[in-house]
Parts: sequence; structure tokens; C-alpha cells
Amino acid sequence: MTDKETALRDEIARLNKIIEVLMDRVENNLSVQSSSYFGLFQSKIVLENQVKQRTRELDAALREIEKMNRVLKESEAKFRAVLDQSPVGIVITEQGSFSYVNPKFTEIFGYGEEELAGIHPIDLALREDRSLVRQQLRNAFAEKIHELRFTFRGVRKDGTTVYIEVAGSPPTQISGHRSIIAVITDITQRVRAEQEMRALQVLLQEQAIHDPLTGLLNRRALEDSLGRELIRATRQRDPLSLIICDLDHFKAVNDSHGHLAGDEVLKKFAELLKEQTRGSDICCRYGGEEFVLVCPRMTQAKAAERAELLRERCAALPFIFSGKLLLVTASFGVASFPQHGDTGDRLIRAADQALYAAKDAGRNRVHCYPGETVWAASQSGA
Repeated sequence: MTDKETALRDEIARLNKIIEVLMDRVENNLSVQSSSYFGLFQSKIVLENQVKQRTRELDAALREIEKMNRVLKESEAKFRAVLDQSPVGIVITEQGSFSYVNPKFTEIFGYGEEELAGIHPIDLALREDRSLVRQQLRNAFAEKIHELRFTFRGVRKDGTTVYIEVAGSPPTQISGHRSIIAVITDITQRVRAEQEMRALQVLLQEQAIHDPLTGLLNRRALEDSLGRELIRATRQRDPLSLIICDLDHFKAVNDSHGHLAGDEVLKKFAELLKEQTRGSDICCRYGGEEFVLVCPRMTQAKAAERAELLRERCAALPFIFSGKLLLVTASFGVASFPQHGDTGDRLIRAADQALYAAKDAGRNRVHCYPGETVWAASQSGA
């Protein structure tokens, strides 16, 4: 029963007591002063009517209060049902403690309501994120921010990590205490889906610029990279050389041993290129059995030496497939910027012409544009 109901009931009792007293007085006066009987009787009737009217009013007020209490209890029951069935966590935080948590909040973190009463809100965060949570709560209680909205990594009772999104309002007075009401959403599935999507995007980007067989850059990536390197070389007045290499008689390898053997030869030659190039070099599979090596800040003479080293290593490399030793050699063409071409297309065309000159001269050799034989198998003793 509310204080207002108690007061109303007390007033009714008091009025009834007054009636009793007045009735007693009327009876006493009738025995002493019979001449004033009519006046006293009239006073009694008037007072009784007033008391009855006031009693009806008080009864009506009590019924209204009872009706309001029923409505409030029904509203409270509905509100609690909404909170209990909410798909998001709802929490009321006072300074340093939880004063209310709904069932979804306990489900998110795996603790019971009683357990959460003894846990500091910051302790539910991953250790690396606790400073973030602490600062956000401080700013909110100090009213330095208009809206509480942030994400952090939480730790469930079983030790697993969950990603949490917090949305709350500025502090409000609840039962005399400054409190923050916040909505807690478990966004773990969304975050993991986004991470998987980003990883897939990275993979697709890598696949878009890399040759799937050898892992080297593909022709499209070469065009972009070579263009950037030529701009840099022009601006800094640096030399740049380009080497094109082609595996000799590669069709015969496929025809004699099958395409799987050819694929193994391509992959092993690609590994050789990776091992023998600098971090600044750009190495790609240009197409088929052709490979291109872009060498920034390298003169044609140095590039020719690099090509000869690759030629020697390739000729000496044991290509083994299904227990059979395959002898594979390669021919190389070298051209340099800016003397042999001031664009990527012209530079590739010049190196390609040198490569065909090497093949026409007998293969397994290095030619520099415009057709000079620098090294050949006979010169190196191969």
C-alpha cells in the first residue's frame, strides 16, 4: 500500500471518529437542553452528509489509486518482459558496478546475475582494451561526451573473446544515483564475417596480380609496376634495365613428358628467379614460358651479368620429374632505359628483340639490345 492510500484511509477513519463524537454530544445535549434539540439535530444531519460526501470522494480516490497501481504493475510486467526477451543486452551501470542486467547480457558474457553484481564492468574487457573502456566510462560520467558509443573486445566467463558494441546515453538519476543505461550488442559474427571478407578481398587482389602457377607477378602487374619504376627513374635520373628470359625448347618438354612436367619446370625456374633477385627487382611471368625481370638502378652491363648468372644456374639446375632428369636451358634478352626505350612498351620490345636474336644465334645465351651477344654457352664453358 502506498503512502497516499494510507493517508486517505487514515482520513476516512478520522472522519468516522468525528461522527461518533458528534453523535455522543448530540445525545448528551438532548438530555440537558431539549429546547435546542432541533438545531443540534440539524447540525448532525449536515455534518453526516458532509462526512458521507467526503467519504465517497475518498473512496473514489482510493479506487483510482488502486486502478493506477494495477496499470503500473501491468506496465512494469510488460516492460520487464520486453527487457527479458530483448535480443540485445541492457545494463545499468553505476560508478564501478552493475545495478541491473537483463538475461541477454548474462547470456553474452556467460555469467549469472549474482556473479555480475560483484564484477567491475572493466573486468569484462580484454586486457588490451580495458584502458579504452575505462576512458569511455570516465568521459560519460563526467559528461564530456553526448553519447556513449564504442566497441571493444570482451571476455566471456569461459575465456573466449567476443566483440561488443556499446551504445548509451548520458548519466541519469536513478534512485538517487548517477547511472548510465546502455545497450550491449554482441557483434562477434559480424566482425568475423568482415574479417573473412577483408581476407578474401586481399586474396582476390593477390590473385589478380599474381600468376597462380608460379606465384610471380603477372603481366598486368608488370605493366603497372614498370610504369611506376620508369617515372621514378626519370625523376631521379637513374638507370633501369629489363631482362626477358625464355625457356629453350619448352614445347618439347610438354610433348615428351606431359604438361605436369612442364608445370614443374616453370615453378622451379620461378623459384630460381626469386632466389637470384633483389628485393627491389620486379619479377613476373610474362606468358607461357617467358619471364621478365625489371632491375631498377641497374645498368645494362650489370643486368647482362645478372642474366648470365641466371643462365648458368638454370643450365646446372637438375629438373627432376617422375624420377627422370630433365635438361633445361634458357635464353635472355637485355635492354636498358633510357637508351633503348623511354616507355614500358618500347623497353619490352627492345629486350624481346634481343631475346629473339639470342634464340636465332643458338639459344642458351644472353644478348643485349640491339643484338650484341654478351655471353653464350660456349663462352662460359657450359
